Amino acid sequence: MIKVSYMQSIGTEVRNILKRRRITLYRVAKDLGIAYVSLYRSLKKDTNPRWDTIKTVLDYLDYEIVLRPKRKEVKPKKSKPPRSRRKERDSHGSI
Repeated sequence: MIKVSYMQSIGTEVRNILKRRRITLYRVAKDLGIAYVSLYRSLKKDTNPRWDTIKTVLDYLDYEIVLRPKRKEVKPKKSKPPRSRRKERDSHGSI
């Protein structure tokens, strides 16, 4: 599973998937009927790509996006200092 934190980095991750599969951006654009320049701009760093463009490319690559709630960090509970015990009294009532 690939973890992506921000929408801007999805484009970068899609480009990495294309590199790993040795598929050119030109080939994807041609197969999908999208203008190469438009696809290039959508997937470059520091852009905010349109959802439909990302979904189309991910479908082409046979990937999906899975949404799930964020996990809350479980903070360790502070341990309390040990309670002092009363000294046991002997049978005469003295300590």
